[in-house]
Amino acid sequence: MRSFRHLSVLAAVAALVLVSSLRLGGQSADLPDSAPIATIGAGSTVAVNVDVIIPANQGAIYFQNGAVTTWEQIDKKAPSCRLSAVESPVVRRLVPGRKIVITGTRQNNASVNFYGDVLEFEEDATVGELQCAPGRKGAMTIADLKQVFGAMFSLIQAPPIVG
Repeated sequence: MRSFRHLSVLAAVAALVLVSSLRLGGQSADLPDSAPIATIGAGSTVAVNVDVIIPANQGAIYFQNGAVTTWEQIDKKAPSCRLSAVESPVVRRLVPGRKIVITGTRQNNASVNFYGDVLEFEEDATVGELQCAPGRKGAMTIADLKQVFGAMFSLIQAPPIVG
């Protein structure tokens, strides 16, 4: 009976260690604002909260501080993002309530490209990826992303994958 008790305790500890290691390796729905955007898990979404117009024949739109802007107007020392769009001869619109599913992330701080931190999206006829820069050395954080989004977009993190 005593060995059965030890065995059940050992099994419980092993299960706890396994679940903890899976949670550390998986995505988390409650990442802190200081976490790099590269830690945002696949299955998370970017929700559109306001109408966002993508002009005809334009492959990207830029935004900063919750507003659409141009490359020329961006404060290069503050966080900003570029939403890559599929070029089209017609004006397109991202409507409130639309959710763009994140399939992965890339971090490329060594690149000469200003936009090195990338959220990759599920294949979509309108948008390709969201490229962001913190405006300072280091990785773009979730707090930076929220500052860039303002009320335009919301980040909805996926629940952790366990099992």
